[in-house]
Amino acid sequence: MKNKTIYKIGYILVILFFLAFTLGPIIWCFIMSITPESEIFRSSGDFLPSKINWGNYLSIFDRSSQESEVIFRGLKNSLMMSVTTMVIGIPTSLFAAYSFYRYKFRAREFVMKFLMLTIVIPVFTTIIPIYSMFAEYGMLDSVFWVAIIYVSSFIPITTWTMMNYFKSIPRELVESASIEGCDELQIFLKIIMPLSTPIIFTCILMVFIMSWNQFQIPLILISSHENKLVTMVLSEFISRNDVRYGMISASGIISLIIPAMVAVLFRKHLISGLMQGTGK
Repeated sequence: MKNKTIYKIGYILVILFFLAFTLGPIIWCFIMSITPESEIFRSSGDFLPSKINWGNYLSIFDRSSQESEVIFRGLKNSLMMSVTTMVIGIPTSLFAAYSFYRYKFRAREFVMKFLMLTIVIPVFTTIIPIYSMFAEYGMLDSVFWVAIIYVSSFIPITTWTMMNYFKSIPRELVESASIEGCDELQIFLKIIMPLSTPIIFTCILMVFIMSWNQFQIPLILISSHENKLVTMVLSEFISRNDVRYGMISASGIISLIIPAMVAVLFRKHLISGLMQGTGK
C-alpha cells in the first residue's frame, strides 16, 4: 500500500513537471502579450500585470493595421507551405513504404539504411549547395520550392514510420487477396489503405507540425516580405531602437492556434498510429 502511494505521488510530480516544462513558456508568452510595455521591464516581483492590455491582439485582428497584414500574410504562407508539403510528401512516403514492405529487390536493405542515414545529416551541411542550386535556377524566394526541400527532408522518417506499421498487417491478408485475383492496385487501395488510416493521419500531423515550425531554411531561402512565413515575421516587430515584446508574444500565441487545432483533431490517430499495429 505504501509503495502504491509513493508511486502515485511520483507519477503526479512527473506529470506536473512535464506540464510546467511544456506549458510554462506558452503561459509566460501569453502573460507578456497582455502586459503593458511600460511594465515589462519594471523591477517588481509581480508575475501578473497590474492591468490587462489587449491592445496587441486588437491590433492583430484589426484588418486595417500593419500588424494584422504582416501576421495573417505569414499565416497564409505557412499554411500554403505546410499543405503543399503534405500533399506531395505523404503520398510519396506511402508508395515508398509499401514498396519496401511488399517487394524484396536487390539492394533493398542498402536503400533502406541509406534512407535512414539521411535523417541524421545536419541541415547546415546541405544548405550551402541548396542555396547555390536555388540561386542558379531562379528558385529563391519561393514558398513552393521551400516546401519541396521539406518534402525531401521528411520523406525518410515518414517512410520508415509507415513501413514499420505495414509490417503489423498480416501478410495472409495480402496473399489471400492476391489468390482471389486482386492486382497490386486493388490490394493497395482496398486492404493496405483502410488498415493504415491511423498511421497516415499520424504522418500528416507530423509533417504539418514539422514544416510549420521551420525557421532556418526559409530564413536563408526566402527574403521578400510577401513570402515570409509566420516564424519569420516576428522580426518585423524589431527595429534598431525598439523591440515590441508584447506584439512579438501576441504573434507567437496566434501562430500556435492552427497547429494546435490540427493536433487536437488528429490526436486519437496519433496515439493509435504510433502505439498500435493492427490485428484485423
